[in-house]
Amino acid sequence: GGSAGIRIDDVGLLRGYGCFEALRSYDGKPFRLEAHLDRLEMSAAALGLPVPPREDLRAWCLDRAATGDVVVRVVVTAGIDLDELGENASVLVFAHEASPRPASMRLLEVIAPWHPAGEATELAGVKTLSYAPNTAAMLSARRRGFDDAVLLDVATTVLELPMASIGWVIDGQIETPSLDLGILRSVTRGAMLEVAAGAGLSVAQEAFPSARLHAADEAFVMSTTKEIVPIVAVGTRTYDAGPITERLAAGFTKLVAAEVGTGS
Repeated sequence: GGSAGIRIDDVGLLRGYGCFEALRSYDGKPFRLEAHLDRLEMSAAALGLPVPPREDLRAWCLDRAATGDVVVRVVVTAGIDLDELGENASVLVFAHEASPRPASMRLLEVIAPWHPAGEATELAGVKTLSYAPNTAAMLSARRRGFDDAVLLDVATTVLELPMASIGWVIDGQIETPSLDLGILRSVTRGAMLEVAAGAGLSVAQEAFPSARLHAADEAFVMSTTKEIVPIVAVGTRTYDAGPITERLAAGFTKLVAAEVGTGS
């Protein structure tokens, strides 16, 4: 691939005004490319940014996805003029090797007053380039010996991870925060809901207090890069990697294989 660049006066760089997607390619074949492009177009529309035609975006993503087991990233910047959004903008499409999936994760609860948490805002659920607060929360958790943060609103409602979704299991039922909270419309979370339905597992999607997470029998993280990974600790509360999480993870792997035509 050629080199891609962004102007130093692009407001995507100077103000974090832009959007992005990250999608997974398995053995050269992208998983749910159209869902990711749908979300990219939704994010861009919320920001008032023009994007190239879908067929161009698709072709560029397929080209990068073909390089193997990779994460394909699409970045759309706002350009150099807030009065002329998209003027001299950059659309970057590139791939990097997928990191190995962690066997488990330990999370620290972090209050996230910047999160919309159900309040109506222009950018609720939009995958913007402005991930500084999320990244700072993750780094704060890592400095304290955890793998990542789990974000709570000021009323300690469970929201999401800085760059992933969360779910847990109580008495055989899966619970996961509702999209109404302004969390990201995670493609992997959507796939989990399909896997759960296919396995006859019920899923409740609501605003849950952190006490529900603490009372759970098992808990798990969902993301494009991590797939479905068991949570073994939230602060001092520990969990065993449980059978329902294992069923969801195995079901997700099977779903990927069926859709992209790799594996058995």
